[in-house]
Amino acid sequence: MRTLRLQPDTVGPVARGHPWVYRDGVEPPGSCGEPVLLVDPAGRAVAFGLTDCDEIAVRVLGRHAQPVERLVAERVAAAQAWREACVPFDTDAFRLINGAGDGLPDLVVDRYADLAVLRLYSAAWEPWLDAVLDALRALPWVRCVARRLGVQRVDGQRGLAALHGGPPAEQLVVREHGLRFLARPAEGQKTGLFLDQRENRHHIAGWARGREVINLFGYTGGFSVHAAAAGAARTVTVDQAPEALADARQNFSLNGLDPDRHGFELADAFCWHPSHPVGLVICDPPSLSRGARSDGAARAAYRELNGHVAGMVARGGLLATASCTARLREERWLEEVRRGIGRVPGPWSLVHQAREPADHPVAAGHPEGHYLKLAVFLRAGGPTASAPGSGYTPSTRGSAR
Repeated sequence: MRTLRLQPDTVGPVARGHPWVYRDGVEPPGSCGEPVLLVDPAGRAVAFGLTDCDEIAVRVLGRHAQPVERLVAERVAAAQAWREACVPFDTDAFRLINGAGDGLPDLVVDRYADLAVLRLYSAAWEPWLDAVLDALRALPWVRCVARRLGVQRVDGQRGLAALHGGPPAEQLVVREHGLRFLARPAEGQKTGLFLDQRENRHHIAGWARGREVINLFGYTGGFSVHAAAAGAARTVTVDQAPEALADARQNFSLNGLDPDRHGFELADAFCWHPSHPVGLVICDPPSLSRGARSDGAARAAYRELNGHVAGMVARGGLLATASCTARLREERWLEEVRRGIGRVPGPWSLVHQAREPADHPVAAGHPEGHYLKLAVFLRAGGPTASAPGSGYTPSTRGSAR
């Protein structure tokens, strides 16, 4: 195994478990996907990893070198064991491999029923694709493996490439806490669904009973379906993609919920206004920052957006607001959310916070791997739920649970 010497100021972060070594922190590797030993200026071993060909020179795999094939097999098996422990039994759509959080930096694998969808965020994994495939095929639930393309710096393509078990279906139905949802691995967001919000969808649904619910940036209606199944009086899903809203309606039907009893608004959520305030507003926008220079603009955008949506919340109602902007730290994001909702008369109280779910682990030495943030605020000054008889009947739940 070739040896690369780390710069003095890079030794500490790598020794503490950071999964990336940037080009200015190490001797030039000159190849991509090669196993290398990383040493400090005195020649002492610090870690080992795979070389890469972009601004990150090495993806760190651990402190002690071992054959990559064995390492991949062991870590995929360990990831599967953890999911068996942390994912609900009535759920078959979840993150199986979350990059550095599972010891495989920049490698992502998601499960959709019997389909494993992998995505490479680093070309360092290209030479080891067969090893990853072998490890996935060893899992008992895997019948098909496909690769989701679309990472410009790695593959520069689009679509879904079958790797095992033949071409996957264009759409399939998966289970999430007993509810059923369409997934489109070749076209949907991320690798088919926003799996990282699964537990938040389930948790927030517990506050939806008897309330009217607005779901902004609603995509295929995940929050809406959970809320309706939990007894929401009515939900309104707002999104600017007609295909997503069509799937949202179908997701209601899949769960025995009549979509005609709910609303689906084709609109830009940044501009849309409801006819009246409601008891629960969910705001889950796309990332509002694309680089370090746009952080100030992102903070202003979150402040303005949350000021806008806070006005949709009735007295005694709740605002569940989220961010997937990794560059914006949680405390700064919360500061802007508080400034935004503070424009709407309160008082407002923070009643719940959440980060990534357990199937999205973050490496201890890579705190910037945290990206998902959710906060729920209560607008005081009125009843905390709609009155009985507000429109909910047991029949709206159908076979949802």
